[in-house]
Amino acid sequence: MDSSSAAVAQQNLLRHQSLLWLIAAQGAVILPLLLRLPLWLWLLWLGALVWRLRIHAGKFNYPSSISKLLLSGLCLGALIFSYRGALGVQAMVAFLVFAFVLKLLELRTRKDALVLLFIGFIAVAAQFLFVQSLWATLYAIASCLVLICAWQTLYLSRPLSLPAQFKGSSALLVQAIPLMVVMFVIIPRIGPLWRTPLFQGAAQTGFSDSLAPGDIGNLVRAKGTAFRVNFNGGQTPPVSGMYWRGLVLDSFDGRAWRLNSQWQRPRAIKPEQTSAADILHYEMMVEPHHYQWLFALAEPVKISSMSFPAGITQDGLIATRQPLSARLQYSVASMAASSLQWPELSAQQHRQLTSLPQGYNPQTLALAASWRQETSSPLALIAKALAWYQQSFYYTLQPALLGKHSVDDFLFTTKRGFCEHFASSFAVLMRAAGVPARVVVGYQGGTYNALEDYWLVTQADAHAWVEVWLNGRGWQRVDPTSAVAPQRVEQGINNALTATERELIAAGQLTAPAWLNSLRQRLDATNYLWSRWVLSYNADKQKQLLQRLLGGGDPWRIGLAFICLMSLLLALYTLLVIRPKWQRGTPLQRAVNKFARTCQRWDMHRKPNESIARFAMRLAVKQPELAASCQSLAEISERTLYAADGHSEADLISALRRFPKPAQ
Repeated sequence: MDSSSAAVAQQNLLRHQSLLWLIAAQGAVILPLLLRLPLWLWLLWLGALVWRLRIHAGKFNYPSSISKLLLSGLCLGALIFSYRGALGVQAMVAFLVFAFVLKLLELRTRKDALVLLFIGFIAVAAQFLFVQSLWATLYAIASCLVLICAWQTLYLSRPLSLPAQFKGSSALLVQAIPLMVVMFVIIPRIGPLWRTPLFQGAAQTGFSDSLAPGDIGNLVRAKGTAFRVNFNGGQTPPVSGMYWRGLVLDSFDGRAWRLNSQWQRPRAIKPEQTSAADILHYEMMVEPHHYQWLFALAEPVKISSMSFPAGITQDGLIATRQPLSARLQYSVASMAASSLQWPELSAQQHRQLTSLPQGYNPQTLALAASWRQETSSPLALIAKALAWYQQSFYYTLQPALLGKHSVDDFLFTTKRGFCEHFASSFAVLMRAAGVPARVVVGYQGGTYNALEDYWLVTQADAHAWVEVWLNGRGWQRVDPTSAVAPQRVEQGINNALTATERELIAAGQLTAPAWLNSLRQRLDATNYLWSRWVLSYNADKQKQLLQRLLGGGDPWRIGLAFICLMSLLLALYTLLVIRPKWQRGTPLQRAVNKFARTCQRWDMHRKPNESIARFAMRLAVKQPELAASCQSLAEISERTLYAADGHSEADLISALRRFPKPAQ
């Protein structure tokens, strides 16, 4: 290898600063991914990081081909074991991460670093497979900023300060924003990749398709948003009427209620003539919970979702064809149950909705039988049960454990429970008395955010209640919890619990100052706007926007608009960025040009491509009195040319500015 080839090879090797930036960029990019992937990937990254640093210090050698093959095989085996052989999006992200990490061990030259950086940009996009909030977007932008900083260091001839590094990278990102906006608005929209279902073993939030004592109590302790509701300035029901139905459970095994999908329930019939006042219109924005059910007020008669197939079931519920793995926005029109006509229950349906398992809760069955002997009126039975709850029952988040006869233990021994205890026991009492009943789980109430006019419903608003069948009236909602703790329904869960129990939900933030609560509302409102106007920008919304702006969404219209907008952006970039740089030049160029104009007053003109040192020495010959200044300027110029830092350049600029000027 000749000397020139060796110099080029040496120049392509990674310097210490570049390696540190590459490691920092990789860590920033994969951190959100590692939080959702198997633990062994953390260990793999830490091991690769230590190995690479030891290589740089000359303590370890680069891994051999056999070592890399064995390490890759072990990672693939761990990947298959972690996901039980399932090929899903999460498994593919894990594969991307371990390949990204192992690439760190191969870093030798600038070419290897570029490959690592390109994989890093792909990993940034993979972050949105799990979270698409505004804060996740800001973090992704910060990740791109660190990647660009690492990219810059590969081509710098001398190190830059940290502020200068971030300044240059930020300028590149800011200049890319207009292009990003144009492409986001104009380029045809396709289904986002994050709609793809994740690994089936992923954590799920919200309630499942069964309800046992303690389930809702555990759920309300969980933090997080369930959904947001916007009534678009129209009619808004009172908080006490906000019962967000999610799932109907109609099969009881003695302890838990479950969904029975073996038979069809009677569906409400919409009246032929309905006034607009009877219809409630609102928009739902549901967070991903990895189940198939959605939420709505009873009784939904119409749903429209532009990005996810959903429909209304026989129970008057809203469901999707596949588990909800991403935030979903949909519009609902609901009608009051009193405005609907219900067909009568068949004999089979009546038996199913009054059936109870044998050998469970004998005291409850005996009590219901005695009530039925006193009266056969369903309304009277409901009133008697609610009155009994009001006498000696207590609403608490920490009820006692229940045995095999869970309803008996609750009604006759502990008498302390949460909403699922009251709903389950009330439904059993009604069925035992011959009244068809079922349990409904969902959410009740919400917190109003006046900043953006929407209601926030969290996991703490999870609730369970009962629907009973009344001949001639159909399904009617009965909430036994309201008989024991009416403030739960009217004012929210915090007003129905003790201070100790509220701390279990608030996790120590019960007495948060007013400014912090206000900040939380503002942050949530910002995230809501982001979800509503950016994440929900799909093909249908794009079509509507292009119709307003361009008169249609034809390909030629889109292509012409794209060309025009790109031409405008290029023109603005040339006018505002490139041209001023040509005119202004760098600080050193401006100092040299000013020095050359000064020397013209001595009738000295700098030749094209003439160095400052040679020009200064010619000036010293013509003006002997300037010999010392010219000699100093020439030395500083030569030192700047061959120095490895930016300090000498500043000295040269200062020397050019201090150079003596001719007398007037």
